[in-house]
Amino acid sequence: MNKIMARMDFIDKIKALACALVVIGHFVMSMDASAIFPYTSPTKWFVNSIYLFHVQLFFVCSGFLYSYSVKHKNDYNYFKYTGKKLLNLGVPYFVFSTVTVLMKMMAGDAVNSKENGLLYTLFIEPTAPYWYLYVLFFMFILIPPLRSKGSITVAIIIALALKVIDVSGLLSAVNLPYFAQRIMVYSIWFVLGMTLSVWEYKPNKKHLPLGIIGLLLFTVGSVIVFALSNTNKAAYFILGLLAVGSIFVLFSCTDIPSGKLTKIIIKYNLPIFLMHTIFAAGIRIVLVKIGINQWYIHIPVGIVATFAGPVIAAFIMDKTKVFNILLYPEKTIKGLKAGAVSKK
Repeated sequence: MNKIMARMDFIDKIKALACALVVIGHFVMSMDASAIFPYTSPTKWFVNSIYLFHVQLFFVCSGFLYSYSVKHKNDYNYFKYTGKKLLNLGVPYFVFSTVTVLMKMMAGDAVNSKENGLLYTLFIEPTAPYWYLYVLFFMFILIPPLRSKGSITVAIIIALALKVIDVSGLLSAVNLPYFAQRIMVYSIWFVLGMTLSVWEYKPNKKHLPLGIIGLLLFTVGSVIVFALSNTNKAAYFILGLLAVGSIFVLFSCTDIPSGKLTKIIIKYNLPIFLMHTIFAAGIRIVLVKIGINQWYIHIPVGIVATFAGPVIAAFIMDKTKVFNILLYPEKTIKGLKAGAVSKK
């Protein structure tokens, strides 16, 4: 393991889980929006439940790795770091957001939801799932990589206060820019990830029962909230904390080796996240256009396309080298420069 940038195995597994849940959630919702396979109570509960924690897991992992990498590299420069994040997040954000909007424009009535125009989508209100990259970039700009326990405690208090404002409903009364609204909603998760790093969280197998109990409590709580049609944001936040904390403990305290499918999702996590909606929507539009509307065809074909499509595309892009810049800009540029130097 690289001592400078040690990416813990359990963090990659958590990101793989979060990615898989995001993909499945989007796919299930697309089937309902297209009236191909309308919601049943179990599927609606499933979607509602995963939305309490799957994107939150991404923010926790991002905050953890942000703080951890800066601490171990020990060469943080705000402007250089911001420039790298603008490159690494901005290129895939602009490219794949543009592709998604153009696809929707060309597909016409075959899409589930239409955008308000390319410029509006890119700069004012991003589309799913790319809003995550948009908001994450602003978090990197606004939240410094705190290293002391005292400073991170102050940060967690501020983030919690922002979350209280969100939960109270006061946020809806203020016309804030999209990124500011999302930061108020999700910064608590990003800072929680940073806190785990600064406080040097260490996996402890003795905590495993807590993770199991927490996940059981989340499941029961999510069923109750769904049955009561409860939309209380405070309840949602508490359930999200239960799920995120339990998953973090369970994944960090177990040494179960990753299977082949998990390894693929870990390796192609970013491409799957970036391209799953493009391939899912693309195959659905094609099937609808040729008159195939049966759910028992759409579901298996769609799921395969949703996962396999991005993996195949990323594999091809990696082999071409140049096109890999759309996924990993900084890494690709460095590779091209190194190749040019070696040829000399």
